Amino acid sequence: MPENYALDLRPTNFRSLFLFVLTLGNYALMYLANIVLARSLSVGDFDDYSVALSIVTMLSTLATLGLEKYALRGIALFRERQDWRKFRGFWLFSLRTIFSFSVLLVILLGIGLETLLALHDADYHIAIVLFAGFLPIIAITLFLVEVISAQGAHLLGFSLYRLFLPLVYLLLITGYSASHIPLTASTAVLCFGVAWTLTCGVIWYAAKLLMPTEVKHATPLSLPKKWLSRSLPLVFNSLMLTVMTSSGVVILELLFPSGLEVGIYAIAAQTGGFISLIGTSTNRYYLPMMVILVEHKDRAGIQRLIKQRTLVVGSLILSLFAVIAFFGQPLLNLFGSQFSSGYLTLVVIATGASFSALFADIPYYLQFMGFNRRVLCATLIAAVTMVTLAFYLGNLFGTIGVAIAYMLPVVLLFSSFRMMVEHHFKQF
Repeated sequence: MPENYALDLRPTNFRSLFLFVLTLGNYALMYLANIVLARSLSVGDFDDYSVALSIVTMLSTLATLGLEKYALRGIALFRERQDWRKFRGFWLFSLRTIFSFSVLLVILLGIGLETLLALHDADYHIAIVLFAGFLPIIAITLFLVEVISAQGAHLLGFSLYRLFLPLVYLLLITGYSASHIPLTASTAVLCFGVAWTLTCGVIWYAAKLLMPTEVKHATPLSLPKKWLSRSLPLVFNSLMLTVMTSSGVVILELLFPSGLEVGIYAIAAQTGGFISLIGTSTNRYYLPMMVILVEHKDRAGIQRLIKQRTLVVGSLILSLFAVIAFFGQPLLNLFGSQFSSGYLTLVVIATGASFSALFADIPYYLQFMGFNRRVLCATLIAAVTMVTLAFYLGNLFGTIGVAIAYMLPVVLLFSSFRMMVEHHFKQF
């Protein structure tokens, strides 16, 4: 592998800020894409599109079985130990497993959705099934991004995922809208699926190019039980967090079928949830370093890494929250006047997203140190609380009720994780 992509254990503010700039670019492109869709689609079609994205987002988290998150740890360690046989074995096992499980999820979703809608005599949401058809491609792409990041080329992987994907998507839907052919929820998700497919092809080429020569010629050594036992806790935690962030749209669709509330919450969640992207994007930079420091039992290095990340990410979060608080109303108006009533919902969601972004690395640190059960139990309680509150408060107060149901458990969950880490360091 080229020396330029060797894993550097010395975090720099420049690289963190550059990741933030890339995240801003992703946000701007996806924001423009959603403005085009909100202004081009009917209320019902925009609701269908939003629900399809939310469902497939939750499924894509499950489809990887946590192997993409474990890749940040496993591949970093395989490189550190120069264990090329396990590197190749993990690579092949993960690709086959993720693809097969994704296909199974698509089949189960198709059967389950058709049965559910038939029982309730409801309209068939074809956009959900169409977008779910791209699930294997989406899941493989998410895995490849983490494989690239674990090898030190996080900026390359992040650029392709966060810039190339939304740029292609924006060009596709803009071109479609300019053709004067009516844009529907189905055509919108098809455009997104094509963008994911093209991105997968480019990232696949980059991953193969960066792979060490020794790996390509190594005899694969596969340890499926060991890898799955370590990846499943990661996927369960990620899935429950994804449920907390993405299920609000689905819950509102169940409470207010084809109502404007669904679109308002979807726009507010995308706008305020941008803050949480800072956490996930910087994790791709910091987590591989944390893995190596944990491997070397470098307590001082781990504490220094956490503090450096908290300082950088905290400054960015504070700045973005101020922008949302002061300019949230004009941002919502860009989607159309019907979405302007979501300002308070936006601020509440942004508050919860700020906590999840600030401490996004903490759950993974705890799991790397063997506290899987505590992390999973705490996250499960938070997810169940969020869904229960969302149905109750959403029925009473609409979008603001669901936003509060998201914000309260998230704040309590990540604050408790941070206190657990402080307690652990005292006994390290």
